[in-house]
Amino acid sequence: MSYEYNGSVIQIAQPVLSISVNKSNVIFADKMGMRNTRFASPSDARSFIKWLTNTSA
Repeated sequence: MSYEYNGSVIQIAQPVLSISVNKSNVIFADKMGMRNTRFASPSDARSFIKWLTNTSA
């Protein structure tokens, strides 16, 4: 599955194994490994996390 943010696509390979958040940085581990994604604002990061946790359930 994928998430579009500011014209870029973030690919996520299910299952999501872990999520770590620090302000506007989101680090998540999925089937393909760990990835660090930086968002422009903490609210953008929260939106991504909300989407990620809703689609992973």
